[in-house]
Amino acid sequence: MKEWPFNSNPATSDALKRRVLIFGICFSLILLGLFIRLWNLQVIQGEKFRTLSEDNRIAYRLVQSPRGMVFDSKGELLADNRASFNIYLIRENVKKLRQTIRLLSEITEQPFQELYKRTRLANPFRPFLIKADISRKTMAFLEEHKPDYPGVFVQVTPLRQYPSREKASHLLGYMGEVSNRQLQRLKKRNYRQGDLLGQYGVEQTQERFLRGQSGFKQVEVDAYGRELRIVRPFVEKAGNNVYLTIDMELQKKAEELFEAHEGSIVILDPSNGAILAMVSKPSFNPNIFAGGIDAKDWKGLMQDPLKPLENRAIRGQYPPGSIFKIVMGFAILNEKIARSDEKVLCHGSFPFGKRIFQDWKKGGHGPIDFVQSLAQSCDVYYYTNGQKLGIKRIAHYARMFGLGSPTGFGAVEKGGLVPSDAWKRRRFKERWYEGETISVSIGQGFNLITPMQAANLIATVANGGNLWKPYVVEKVLSPDGKPLFESRPRLIRKIPISQKIFRKVREGLKEAVHGKKGTAKKAQVPDIFVAGKTGTAQTVDLKYTGRKRKPEELPRKFRDHSWFVAFAPYENPTIAIAILGENAGRPGSFFAPYAKELISFYLTKNEQQILASNKTTEEKRLVPRNRVPRARR
Repeated sequence: MKEWPFNSNPATSDALKRRVLIFGICFSLILLGLFIRLWNLQVIQGEKFRTLSEDNRIAYRLVQSPRGMVFDSKGELLADNRASFNIYLIRENVKKLRQTIRLLSEITEQPFQELYKRTRLANPFRPFLIKADISRKTMAFLEEHKPDYPGVFVQVTPLRQYPSREKASHLLGYMGEVSNRQLQRLKKRNYRQGDLLGQYGVEQTQERFLRGQSGFKQVEVDAYGRELRIVRPFVEKAGNNVYLTIDMELQKKAEELFEAHEGSIVILDPSNGAILAMVSKPSFNPNIFAGGIDAKDWKGLMQDPLKPLENRAIRGQYPPGSIFKIVMGFAILNEKIARSDEKVLCHGSFPFGKRIFQDWKKGGHGPIDFVQSLAQSCDVYYYTNGQKLGIKRIAHYARMFGLGSPTGFGAVEKGGLVPSDAWKRRRFKERWYEGETISVSIGQGFNLITPMQAANLIATVANGGNLWKPYVVEKVLSPDGKPLFESRPRLIRKIPISQKIFRKVREGLKEAVHGKKGTAKKAQVPDIFVAGKTGTAQTVDLKYTGRKRKPEELPRKFRDHSWFVAFAPYENPTIAIAILGENAGRPGSFFAPYAKELISFYLTKNEQQILASNKTTEEKRLVPRNRVPRARR
């Protein structure tokens, strides 16, 4: 039998076997390596690459539902929404990040390094907001160059708009991007970086009602991140609508009257504490915050010495001046320090120790009783009886009428200051001196109140002793009109003083407006009895202002504050007003005509509305129930 050639040489056969073995081992190792790699890709990192694959095909687009609208008590629209064009970027889809960010920084006028840093910190797979509310010109440029900048897209979202601009701005508040600190607190409520949040006023306090539901829709995109079709839509759910107690016509009237001044006007309904109008000047335009405020504008607001963002109605604290005599009047009569018909002789000054306290009227008022002391604002009457009362009882009555603590209107409200011996010992480590009581008796010294407290004080006098908690939200309705919330007036306390004393105090306030020697005669409204009180509060002792000069010659910070409080009609009050002219340098009577115009405007308008309502009711009554009147052709 013939043998095969390779079997003839044993050495050759062994070499061939070794080669086959080495080749088999190498091939096996390669197969093992491939197997391990496939195992790693498909099992160990399978979820990661599956997600990446899905994100390359499916993208998420944020959908923001419209925010709820805000209306006044008559249905006038105060806060609305409009369409806004926003630039977003998905970092994962961007080919040249630095080049893209540089372009975006130029067209949006944002610092490159700041924008680049923010973008690097963002989630690479989620849309990141570059700029909100861009111009149509910018939008057209981006749409035209879309293929050149993959990962960048423009989306339309609702943006807050305030039709009345500066009017009622402190009351309504403004929107701003959620901060990192706020985000930590609100993460559980589905807030994300870049979301807008109510930052002040009604926008902040009613955020839970006003905010629309936001979420993501799934869209199919191409390799450049461009949207091809919607895979899974997100159904928008608009926020709820908030109705306020304010009367916007009255608000606008007050804003126009007070345009040239700094300070505040607060108008309340004395029957329940509803806020009818609230003005703080200077004001600001909340629309500049809606799409993200420009750094220059923000710096201007922050550096403005008049602090336009400060709501003076609830955060401005001022000496009350002579309007504090209202509180003093209740204390004097209720503590029986003096009878209402008992007279004090006013020579124009009140000596105490080594100091002489002057009355505002040179030469004095002569013999004066309680009613005329309020009508003519006699300082000596309150110096005399204030010394007898003492600071402890004065502080007690001031707190009784809600001074020295927030009214409860808002979380950022300040409470003013009611001084006392205990307070001074805590604050200055000193005891209280009797001479300080005399200054406090006419609303000077350490006394501080807010315009909201002043309005609540005069409203409490108007209604006979009910101290209400001021409120501004009347009701909240869902988008389809379903009631979700309705305010109920909240009584803080009933003032434990007899109606006889209330009548005497009210009589003094009416005499201030309608009496022959009243200080507030400029507040008279034809055919309506008005009750009011003037007040002037010094900001600094006049000896520190140099030689005696006219108010307009003094630096603004040295000028007196001017107060005027009033209510009407006298017998059945429906409006209570507090006006504060900050550093106005005028007597309180200067603002009495402002109160006159506001009272006349409000009562006339309401009377017309009542007549119109009664007429409509009468017409309905005259129409037979089984007939419907035909429309005229």
